[in-house]
Amino acid sequence: MAVSTSPTSLGSEPKLRKELLRIHDDHQVFTSFEAFSVQLPALMQWGRHRHDASTCVALLGLLEPLSGVQIEPRWIRISRDNLRESLLAGGCLSRHRAITRVLEHVGESLTSLRDQHIYLPETSTGFVDWLRRHHIRNLEVSDFLQDAEIVPVGVGNHQNLCALTYSSHRFDLVICNDVFEHVYDLPRALEEVYRVLRPGGRLLATFPMAFGQHENIIKAEFRGVQQMALFRGEPEYHGDPIRPTRGSLVYQIPGWQILDLASMIGFSAVMMHLVSSWKCGVLGGDLPGVFVADFLR
Repeated sequence: MAVSTSPTSLGSEPKLRKELLRIHDDHQVFTSFEAFSVQLPALMQWGRHRHDASTCVALLGLLEPLSGVQIEPRWIRISRDNLRESLLAGGCLSRHRAITRVLEHVGESLTSLRDQHIYLPETSTGFVDWLRRHHIRNLEVSDFLQDAEIVPVGVGNHQNLCALTYSSHRFDLVICNDVFEHVYDLPRALEEVYRVLRPGGRLLATFPMAFGQHENIIKAEFRGVQQMALFRGEPEYHGDPIRPTRGSLVYQIPGWQILDLASMIGFSAVMMHLVSSWKCGVLGGDLPGVFVADFLR
């Protein structure tokens, strides 16, 4: 756990105390880039204190969203290099707890989730294990197994998010944890998620976001199953448990354009939550917290 700030130095400056209190448990909702851009300077300022906030987690532990479990500091692993991808506790990362914090925000509980049909395009992750440990049994999980180096046994099936085989209106909730940057046709993937959601169903998604601009950043273009992707610049790959050697190719980094796209597809309400909460172990990269897309069918 790479945290070096001592308890006696934490919050020694009044301004630092104020900023830490601001991101103790902050939740903001934005429906457009224009609304977000007004707040961006202040958010960047608060983001400068995210490492001090991680020290609070290291000293005090965290309160797990939905379960209400208090996790002691000794059971938390923190990497100061990438807080969004660390703060590992109970099998979940910072961005996973952002998802569960949003679920709390919209009125869900572990009890209500047990009555829902839920789909996740992931199988071999701590987040799936966490849901099952809390008896969220009505889960459908899958992986995109094309070119996989490791094929999970007995934990799911092959699904292409751009061409799902599920029947329409099957699920109450779809959760996509850092998946959209890897799909080769983002509009088609959103159309498919919309199709398999029942009316009133919800999509929650995290992804590395180009939060400072409206347009998506295109990194690669799909040219067919038998053809190499057309790269715009150096190819980018992210870690993938079923592709541990080469990782998973990044096709785009979504910007605020994804809200417009979801609206055009037919989602009735589209928004971005920004969850910043060292109380719950949700901290981000440049900004103090983690973005969660919330699209209601």
